[in-house]
Amino acid sequence: MYVRLDEHAGGVAAEGYEICAAGGTRWGARFRVYLDARWRHRQSTVEVIDAAGVRTLELASSDGTWTRDGRGDPVLDGCTDLDLAGNPFTNAFVTRRVAPAVGDEVEVLATYVETPALSVRPLVQRYRRTDDDRWLYADNFLIGLHGADSGLGLDDDQGTCYRSVFTQEQQRQYLSLWHQQWKHDH
Repeated sequence: MYVRLDEHAGGVAAEGYEICAAGGTRWGARFRVYLDARWRHRQSTVEVIDAAGVRTLELASSDGTWTRDGRGDPVLDGCTDLDLAGNPFTNAFVTRRVAPAVGDEVEVLATYVETPALSVRPLVQRYRRTDDDRWLYADNFLIGLHGADSGLGLDDDQGTCYRSVFTQEQQRQYLSLWHQQWKHDH
């Protein structure tokens, strides 16, 4: 996974990509997310590339009202945050936006995006601050998040971060395909 973060007075821009696998299916996901200066979601684009081609999802929000691909989506209304499945970085949007005391927890309703299908649904998430730079996150499972202002990591039960499920050659092939598709589209 790669993420570039640009903070400025008017807000936050994050963009990145990840290479994913589940069973025998492999895909790449690229995202661009724009947040206001208080780390609230405003706009995002998620693109998936796989053997079937490229698919794009556009989301926008303002004061709890959401649009999906340019149309109002009342199912998502009330969501405060965006969470891209399998991407621990997007959890930082919540941990940066809210600041409960150590030991306290917060519950949010997030717009949850799953790739490669680009399915979207609301998801209740809970964050418990266990130290200045550590959080427990839970929806239907529990993980530990840690990070300082510069980043975010993920602990599993062995204390390790995400493991690559691709060989270096597979990563090179997918990134090459992604780059070719990007040049074609833009």
